Amino acid sequence: MRFFLRKRVILPILSLVLLAIAGGVALLNSNHSRIVVYNQTGIPIAALKIQACGQSIVFQNLQDEDSVQWTLSPRGSESGIVLETAADPAWRWEGGYVEPRGGYHIAIRLWPDGEVEVHDQISIWWR
Repeated sequence: MRFFLRKRVILPILSLVLLAIAGGVALLNSNHSRIVVYNQTGIPIAALKIQACGQSIVFQNLQDEDSVQWTLSPRGSESGIVLETAADPAWRWEGGYVEPRGGYHIAIRLWPDGEVEVHDQISIWWR
């Protein structure tokens, strides 16, 4: 009888507690905005600078078919995104829209012909 009591009461309560913890962690992490850049240019990029929301970061040695991910800190205000390379000649692109909070996920693909493809998505928790 005691085994059935554990199985019918304790396990469901433990499962609900774990589910609530997982939901809380997902909700807290969903407020962070991320920018992911995919290098599909066919050549390595020696240095890639990304600027957004008054913040910036530089990634070194981004190989072809590789990607980098940047999670913005929750400060600053909404802005466009600026990408720059240190190549010769230097290359610069501006576009997109991101906020430092609100669960934005921006995917940027760099293509061989200089084309830039941007896809944005907002976390389902913040939509």
